Amino acid sequence: MNLACLFWCYKAPSLCENRLRIFRLHNPTTRVFALFGGDPALAPDFERRLTPYVDDFYAFREDRTERWKWRHGDRMIARWFSDRGHALDWDSIFVLQWDMLVFDRLERQFPSLQKGELLISGLRPVAEVSQWWSHLRVGTQERAEYEQFLAFVGTRYGFRSDPMCGLFIVVCLPREFLARYSPIPDPELGFLEYKVPVYAQIFGTPLRQSPPHDPWWDDDPRAIARSVLGRALNAGKQNVPLRVIEAHRMMPGGRRIFHPVFRHYPMELGARLRQTAAELYKDEVKRRWWRLNRQLFGHK
Repeated sequence: MNLACLFWCYKAPSLCENRLRIFRLHNPTTRVFALFGGDPALAPDFERRLTPYVDDFYAFREDRTERWKWRHGDRMIARWFSDRGHALDWDSIFVLQWDMLVFDRLERQFPSLQKGELLISGLRPVAEVSQWWSHLRVGTQERAEYEQFLAFVGTRYGFRSDPMCGLFIVVCLPREFLARYSPIPDPELGFLEYKVPVYAQIFGTPLRQSPPHDPWWDDDPRAIARSVLGRALNAGKQNVPLRVIEAHRMMPGGRRIFHPVFRHYPMELGARLRQTAAELYKDEVKRRWWRLNRQLFGHK
């Protein structure tokens, strides 16, 4: 499968360069397409700075508010596909966000992803989150919009399945899905984190779960007890500390994708940072390993 990358950005050009430099170190031959969604007046500067790292640059030029772009990022991607992406060479795109770090080859991160499958992190039935997810709380405008969305797709497409949702963090979108998704009617009805999976259900697009990329759901009451290492992939504004990133990178089975990271990642970390990471690794990972060994084999 021809898995490409869509780098989605709108601010902090030097930070964007940092993200792309790191991604390119691990994915030197992957095709990278840039989708700039910020102030159109800044597009030339972003294009100049990002061109060394990307194969194509596209600027979304509609006059939209920042909140609209956050709630309807799927429409920005759909516009990219309609205007530019359909003519480029790819089968599926991994969406690399400006506040995300990737330290591995995409093929290693998604070894079983098949052509035509849609992957979204934290995929689960809406019924599991409807009582506490902020986008679905009863009595809110978001809940009313969700119910209006379900009524619309029920009438228009005869949708009667259990709706799915996920967190739009780690996402791979197949070409076939975007070709059908781009021209949907009433495209601004609903929120992308349930709208994208539901339309995949409507179109018969296979939905792929990815347990290694399960994110932290801030609203989930069961998530409170997780350690700091579990917050390496979250949809909130909880910046992932550098020591957590390094702790995961030291572990053979640790994460290699992190979100959100709002600061530059130093290409060469100092000894002090690595020591801090080693201590975190020892305290929260190695201890658990030896406890498991004692339980299984009686090792002391």
